[in-house]
Amino acid sequence: MIWLSPASGTKECSIYFDIRDIDLQCSGAESTGVIRGLIGDGSCEFWGEVFLGDEEYAQILPVWSESGGIESFSDAVDQSLLLEQMLSEVKSLLQRMNSARECNQLFAGVSRKSTEYCPTHHLAA
Repeated sequence: MIWLSPASGTKECSIYFDIRDIDLQCSGAESTGVIRGLIGDGSCEFWGEVFLGDEEYAQILPVWSESGGIESFSDAVDQSLLLEQMLSEVKSLLQRMNSARECNQLFAGVSRKSTEYCPTHHLAA
């Protein structure tokens, strides 16, 4: 789970991105594909996606209410900042995982395997 804080003004809020599905293809240190999960604040949840590769972006899929309107987070949430944070934090997580793998190989004396390493091999969604 990744915690985000996309509040505007002086109000504070915490939103989580709980990764549920990872569909990445890896080539060296580069990953392309999509990471999906629940994004919420404890009172409402939506489905979020982070796309990696040539065109990197995040999106929140719309959810329609029973009255036919589109549900959203409170006005305190800066939607564009939220999307930027989702993308940034997922990329940072993958970089840290790749760095940890390289450090483990160095200190454990493990040689590099001939198959390409993908940082998501050890993630459970």
